[in-house]
Amino acid sequence: MNFNYKDFGLRKLNLYEVLAITFSVDDSVGKLVPNTAPMGIRFIENDILVIKPYSSTTTFRNLKENGHVIINFVDNIYLYALGALKERDSRIGLFEFPLKHYHYLDVNSLEIKLNILDHEKEFTEIPVINSAWLFLIGKAIEEKQIMKKNHLGEFKIAEFKIQVNSFLKQKNSYNLFNRAENLALEIIILATRLKVAKESNNKQLFYKIHEKIVDHMENMESFVKNKQAIKTIDLISQYMSSLMN
Repeated sequence: MNFNYKDFGLRKLNLYEVLAITFSVDDSVGKLVPNTAPMGIRFIENDILVIKPYSSTTTFRNLKENGHVIINFVDNIYLYALGALKERDSRIGLFEFPLKHYHYLDVNSLEIKLNILDHEKEFTEIPVINSAWLFLIGKAIEEKQIMKKNHLGEFKIAEFKIQVNSFLKQKNSYNLFNRAENLALEIIILATRLKVAKESNNKQLFYKIHEKIVDHMENMESFVKNKQAIKTIDLISQYMSSLMN
């Protein structure tokens, strides 16, 4: 059965926040090394979507290297924070996306073949987010460079076209992010920009973003009841404190 985004209530060109899993290979043990990061995607055809990772990210490097990606539609806002704030040199102990949130699937059941790079070995298991209500397995079919401009200036990013080769709906999802979760998602995005401002030594921008995050957090305190949103804000607070040192 071919994938068609319309079958899942999705719309052409709408921006959807997902968790994207890309891979590298640990040659010493011959195993896949997953990297999970929050990304925005848009469907441009029934089975084709676009994704635009920054060139400094592991997502970009993995897509450039082998093109494989798993798109996870997830309702839990806290998982987006885990994916966005993990770092190899994390000051809050979040060095990688927690393994407990992965589930490994047999690719034979999905009727696909997964050959990574030039490895002769055909990988038979792939990681997905265990709480995803829908995931798509795709591969990059085209890449181009586009210019983007924001508060940090003008720069190039890559745009990959991804063709969906297989998919699995694990459960129904009736959840649309509520006000608190949408605000938490915006805070996650701002927190990642906060680090960029810190690393570029742009103090004015750093404190401007910091002030906006604090303002959003104070607004959330008046109405937030969602446990996952509260955990998200707690994690971001730790992250912000680590950047202030």
